[in-house]
Amino acid sequence: MTDRNKLAETAKAVLLPALALAAEKFFSGVRFEITDQVGYDATVMEAALRPLWGIGPILKDGLTLKVGVREEKAEDIIREIMLRGTDEDDPLCFSKYAKRDIVGFANQSATELAGYAVALYFAHDLLWDPYTEEQKRRVGGWLSKWASSGLHNSWENNHFWFPLIVLASLEKLGVPTPDVTDDVARAFSVLDSMYISDGWYQDGVFGRFDYYLPWSLHLYPLLWSVIAEGTSHYDPTRAAEYKRRAETFIPYYLKFFDRDGSVPAMGRSLAYRFAESAVFPAAAFAGCEIPNGVCRRAMMKNVAYFTEAKGRPGLLLKPGYLYQSSPLTDSYTSELGSLWCSKTFLALALGEDHPFWREEEKPLPSEEGAYFADAEPRGIDITVASDEKSGVTLYNNTSSYYQGDFGHTFNDMAACYCKFVYNSRSGFGISIPDKASSDNMISLLTPEFTMSSHRRKYLDLGRDGDLLLSEHAPFENDPDTVIRTVILPLSGSLHVRAHRVTLSRPYRVREGGYSIGIDDDSYEYENGVLRYRDMISIISPVSDTEFRLRLETHTPERHIIAPQSKYPVYETGVLPAGEYIFASAVSFSQGAEYELPELSLKKRVLTVVWRGGERKIKLI
Repeated sequence: MTDRNKLAETAKAVLLPALALAAEKFFSGVRFEITDQVGYDATVMEAALRPLWGIGPILKDGLTLKVGVREEKAEDIIREIMLRGTDEDDPLCFSKYAKRDIVGFANQSATELAGYAVALYFAHDLLWDPYTEEQKRRVGGWLSKWASSGLHNSWENNHFWFPLIVLASLEKLGVPTPDVTDDVARAFSVLDSMYISDGWYQDGVFGRFDYYLPWSLHLYPLLWSVIAEGTSHYDPTRAAEYKRRAETFIPYYLKFFDRDGSVPAMGRSLAYRFAESAVFPAAAFAGCEIPNGVCRRAMMKNVAYFTEAKGRPGLLLKPGYLYQSSPLTDSYTSELGSLWCSKTFLALALGEDHPFWREEEKPLPSEEGAYFADAEPRGIDITVASDEKSGVTLYNNTSSYYQGDFGHTFNDMAACYCKFVYNSRSGFGISIPDKASSDNMISLLTPEFTMSSHRRKYLDLGRDGDLLLSEHAPFENDPDTVIRTVILPLSGSLHVRAHRVTLSRPYRVREGGYSIGIDDDSYEYENGVLRYRDMISIISPVSDTEFRLRLETHTPERHIIAPQSKYPVYETGVLPAGEYIFASAVSFSQGAEYELPELSLKKRVLTVVWRGGERKIKLI
């Protein structure tokens, strides 16, 4: 079976059950159990429309859906959903409560309608042409109304792309749209301001770097470049620039993929799983010059990582990452919201003879040897490292998602964005309100354990050669308590962390190593070393104060790899106000341990002895 045929079979196995469930819930009015924070109607739209991002290229294969006692062609059911969902006199209309929050609904509807617009581009003969002229006017008018409103009221981040894609698709179909010239100009002005350099974007405030970057801030402009060609707002110079940016970014992004197709997951929206590889076919479809054989291998392995791995439940539709877990997912992810992963199935729009499928498969960078690769733009102090022992590790000194006065967080943003390192095989855990997730993070705890801190709002102090420097105040109400951190990457996941901790009042200190998701209780732990099957997590600390080593456990269903997870930590008793030094050798490996460095402290000087060399680091 060719890669393309295999992906098509996977697409059908993922999309058809999802669409059938969405249709059944839509027509019956039965609510979903896991809802978007926006509300029940937003949840219905997500379920019905997100699979459409990837279904257009395969509708011609004669897909059928069984909805209750009905079994009909998939395109017929999709058209019926859109007819009723856009009929303001129908009780199932998507916008029946829109007047309560025009801005919110405009944004949410544009977000979901973009999937329908993409499907129309690839399969208008099945999803649009069969409508009567009156139906086209009604459906098209409703889409135009809310897409133009979504553009005018868009949140100032990647959301601008959704109404831009919808309006371009409608214009291609001959649907009248209002004059949105000023709003389009504003949208591109904001989107242009989010580009940094060397293929890197920021999604709003600086620091929001995660796997959203490739499959949104690259994917959407590439899709727009194709769909909008020939429309009134298309600019070939702009489209060419989007392609150039993707061509610049993709060679670096390929270094994120481990040999099994996983990546060092971090950031929000992890429930979308293999959406992270959607940029590869999008770039191919847009005509970018990319290493097709490597990109195809990354995509196929990434899809298989979530759908075929032994011991996992297979084709995942519900919120979670490698298993179903509502606590892991963000507040805007509903029961079938994870179907944004279907964007990767756009690869099926590429014919069998396209170079993306025809070029010889090439190994991933992680399969060819060890590397350290720094992000190119100045001020983005992120490094990805790979070796056979530990997979791919992301050293993070810049990425963060501090909410400021936003009013709420989507989930545990500190755990998702602000840990020192993330690893493709180790994963990470999130916190609960009374217990910080301290894997790969240092935390302060109040003497009676009533509060624990996160590395949430930290300051990137840049690089000093190969050292990553940062600082943060763990508690907002105690600005005089400060932690300054130095990270020295050594090999793959192996690194040294050192902290100068200045306490203005009594606290406990806790720091964790890499966590391990476990599927049974066969783990072993002793003296800072956690072993589970062939995986080994080690934290080996030194300090100028007393501490104890122990094993820590995440609250169940808060780790991305497995419902249960463990990690080694060191922890002090209550320390009085003063200055303290902590340093640790930290590693995660499979099959064989790393050779750990020897660490010693003398006042504020850390000596690192490793592989016959000696390094002195001043902790100032």
